Amino acid sequence: MVECWTGGLHAGTVVKGLYLKWTLGPMFLSASGRALDAGCGEGANFARLLARRLPGWRFVAIDLAHGGAPPSEPNVSRCVGDLRALPVVGPFDVVYNIDVLEHVDDPPRLLAAFAACLRPHGILYLHVPASEQRHFLPGVDREYSWLGPPSLGDVHLFEGFDPVQLASWLQEAGFAVVSTRRTFGTAVSVLKELFMLAEARRVPGVGLALLPFLALAARLEWWWGGRRGNGVCIVARRMASAGRPRSRQVSTVGARG
Repeated sequence: MVECWTGGLHAGTVVKGLYLKWTLGPMFLSASGRALDAGCGEGANFARLLARRLPGWRFVAIDLAHGGAPPSEPNVSRCVGDLRALPVVGPFDVVYNIDVLEHVDDPPRLLAAFAACLRPHGILYLHVPASEQRHFLPGVDREYSWLGPPSLGDVHLFEGFDPVQLASWLQEAGFAVVSTRRTFGTAVSVLKELFMLAEARRVPGVGLALLPFLALAARLEWWWGGRRGNGVCIVARRMASAGRPRSRQVSTVGARG
């Protein structure tokens, strides 16, 4: 895998990390608490980023597999397991789930499982691809291969999600939606695609060159908002009456295997 940015992160991960920090920053006002990184990826990068800034918080990072050395941060613990049967003990004050929901076969059940492991009034941060995707530069679809072969759990069962449908599932799971944003708008997406094309062609230094422009575009998008974007970010609060997860049938129209 091509090493990009500092620490081997690619453009999409950097932007999602900024979205996460800007959104959850106000949520971490207490000196201590517990947070679950549900679907952290092999490096648990988001958990490690937050753990350095919040030494009083404990972070549990779960994924199907972990790679590399264990986190050096003392307040991060990693757990190998399937999110469909959460092998962790709550309650948590915050759960965040970033671009994972499209990989599971029963999203409503997973959302209910998150509600079950949160404290009453705890916060869920959810980022998913939008149901409508736009690409701006020719050939960018072919260049996703530069990221390397798919890892365990990488198959998309859903191409994306509609915010209205997500809000309905969250309400059924026992959440009240606090905010909904569209992410990866035009400017951010164009810069991300430039990054991907340049990295796929091994253009040296492109990551560091584009980083400040990408961060600025993401910040402006966050301030101004937008009605269109390739991603959806939802913050929801667990209601005190949330119950246990229930299985249900979910249409997979438009899904891929």
